[in-house]
Amino acid sequence: MYISNTSTAGRIYELSSEHHVRNEVVLDHASNWQIYALQTEEERGEGGFALPLHIRDSSNISFANLHMYRVVSSNQPFKYAVMVTNSRNIRFRNVHCFSDSKVSFDDTIYDQTHDTEIRQREFSWLTISGAAPQVRRMQPSPALALGAKVEKVAGGFFNISGGAVDGSGNIYFVDAKWQTIYRWSAATRQLSKVRDNPLDPVQLFFDKAGDLIVVSYAGNGTVYSFKPDAGNDGITLLPAVPAVPRPGMTPVLPVDYWRNENDFLEVIPAKPLYQFVSPDRTSFLPAGKDFVTGELYYGSKLNNTLRAFGFAPAVAGLPYYVSDENGEKTYVASVGDDGTISNLKLFAERGGEGIAVDSEGNVYIAAGQVFVYNSAGTLIDTIDIPERPSQLLFGGSKGSTLFVLARSSLYAVETSYQGR
Repeated sequence: MYISNTSTAGRIYELSSEHHVRNEVVLDHASNWQIYALQTEEERGEGGFALPLHIRDSSNISFANLHMYRVVSSNQPFKYAVMVTNSRNIRFRNVHCFSDSKVSFDDTIYDQTHDTEIRQREFSWLTISGAAPQVRRMQPSPALALGAKVEKVAGGFFNISGGAVDGSGNIYFVDAKWQTIYRWSAATRQLSKVRDNPLDPVQLFFDKAGDLIVVSYAGNGTVYSFKPDAGNDGITLLPAVPAVPRPGMTPVLPVDYWRNENDFLEVIPAKPLYQFVSPDRTSFLPAGKDFVTGELYYGSKLNNTLRAFGFAPAVAGLPYYVSDENGEKTYVASVGDDGTISNLKLFAERGGEGIAVDSEGNVYIAAGQVFVYNSAGTLIDTIDIPERPSQLLFGGSKGSTLFVLARSSLYAVETSYQGR
């Protein structure tokens, strides 16, 4: 739909504009339109490069109940869902920007005139007046080390996630598009390739003996392990075994879940049917039947094990924090010795792709930026990242460097506390 060169008032109700190549809707030199219940949808392939809504040189435009979606099989990241250029009095009411894939739009709205991004994917009210936004005054950070600044330490990736930290504080992560596992060395501050075998890595975690366990998209329930510095291509396949209590071992679980049916609180506490045990038998990965059987959803695998942006160990005696990504809430929970999540309680009215916890009990949530909450659930800090963060990991030689995986780049910043 293309509306141009008109100031005549117009209204549109319940339009679904889907699967175009460049744009779904364009308003160019248009004024006085009200658009209700517009839905856009991008398919994979050419649609991966489509900007759904472009508003330029326009004024007095309203969007109410706006839904912008990318299909589950999408794999091409894209920066914006809406671009606004040289326009004023553009009103957004009730916006829902989402994807059950791992490549929803990084930013919901980009005001090109003022180089301003709106990264929140759910909001009820926003008006772009046309005036320059107010600049937020920077206050001393209660979470970051004195004088610390966010630093880009590596870049040029397609879409990174699934990271883990070894015993020396080195960061490992996956660029699934290129089937590559990378390592950022804490000692040398250098990036290297660990493996680029075509074995479809998605998620990583370590056991205490230093075995790197890899969750793969390939096959049905494929999990394998290897020693990162073994110097050969040998891998060990880990079998799926029935779930049983494993006292003394550490369950490794997703920190974020995506649920399409708004049933997070009902589904997440369900007992997992299977487990994958690490080679040294110190850690295990709980998994559902859908992962083990390779169940498909519209031609893609959409299960908790693969869909998450990263894992974390559920340490005995400590609270476990988990995000409802679609519902944009974070919960604190208990984890049993079979990996079952229980006693879910709302921790913060914000949820996203990544979570990390420091030794002081502060909780870092990746949800457009990095938001820091104290252990009581009070927001105490916001750490601005140049790109949308997708996973948070504590590492480095002292364990106090917060590493931020952000789509095409890896960032780092020194914090006041070590990671938990």
